[in-house]
Amino acid sequence: MAMTINTNVTSLTAQRNLNASQSSLTTSMQRLSSGVRVNSAKDDAAGLAIAERMNAQTRGLSVAARNANDGISLAQTAEGALGKVGDMLQRMRELAVQSANATNSDTDRSALQAEVVQLRDEIDRVAKNTSFNGKKLLDGSFAAGNFQVGANSGQVISIAAITNSSASGLSSVVYGSASSTNISTGALTTLTEITNGSLAVQVSGVSFSLGNLSTARTAEERLGQVVEAINRLTSDTGLTAFLKKETDNSYTMDFRSDKLDSSGAAVAISLTGFSAATTGVSTASITAGSGTSIAGIDKLSISTSKDAWLAMKQIDDALTQINGARAGLGAVQSRFENAVSNIQTQAENTSAARGRIVDADFAAETANLSKAQILQQAGTAMVAQANQLPQQVLQLLG
Repeated sequence: MAMTINTNVTSLTAQRNLNASQSSLTTSMQRLSSGVRVNSAKDDAAGLAIAERMNAQTRGLSVAARNANDGISLAQTAEGALGKVGDMLQRMRELAVQSANATNSDTDRSALQAEVVQLRDEIDRVAKNTSFNGKKLLDGSFAAGNFQVGANSGQVISIAAITNSSASGLSSVVYGSASSTNISTGALTTLTEITNGSLAVQVSGVSFSLGNLSTARTAEERLGQVVEAINRLTSDTGLTAFLKKETDNSYTMDFRSDKLDSSGAAVAISLTGFSAATTGVSTASITAGSGTSIAGIDKLSISTSKDAWLAMKQIDDALTQINGARAGLGAVQSRFENAVSNIQTQAENTSAARGRIVDADFAAETANLSKAQILQQAGTAMVAQANQLPQQVLQLLG
């Protein structure tokens, strides 16, 4: 091997190895100081791409979990307000049941109606003021709510709508009605016993006999007998009768029916065997497919026993509406809670997978650090030794 001084190959080799150990030492120190194995794309290009996709998923899942918990809070807010609306409806129903009793005077019913009005107005206020983060929940405006519960587009839980629990949005009932007005006691000329079951209520072609009516002493007594006989069969016919004395001393007999067909319309009901001379009522009928529809409780009244009958129907339907809405919100809360649990599991496993790619293995890196430090020291010594080799040429010149 030729002895030269211009090109020290041994020194160049030692320098190259020293640079390599220096790079390895820098990498180990960077990983140990940051705790991350992949500090730049050059450390692991494919691993970095995979890890960043996983990072997007974990960060998205973290937000999705917060979204689902916000959804739970919204549902709890709405469900809590609906619970108070239900409590007020229950109180209104108590008042309606009380008002329907014959022991109440007009003054009593006015006092009962006053409380009903206050409760109705409070229900309306609660519905129109209950909100979550500025969103009205119970006034009927909350519909098609999408809650992002996943890291990717389309991963949503939707709430179709929250029921309109305002006074105008609660309850929708249909009932059959008929009236016999201007009943004159003077026209009731036959107060003798009515036998052989000649009086009947016919419901959809099926006849229900009212039985016998005993002899009446006055026209008013006969009218009372007729109402009592009709109401005795209410559980079979669905027909309820109400008698009211007008200011001109005539009477009005109102009929209400809750018998509905499969389409929700009133069924046909008629009275048979009735005449003005024997019962005060000659005819009264409810046409099949007809019916009076009442939506909302904003005009709910319990001022008369007839009004109280309708009020109970309306409140019952409103309670069904409220209870259904609460059940739906409870189910959604349960769904959100399960979604949160699933999100947390996904985030945990995705984070673990990303950690295996990008997190530094401190045991391995400390070993690499020690190795690189030793190689640095050795490399530095070898570069120094290699730099001394050309001096051997001086011996040839001596």
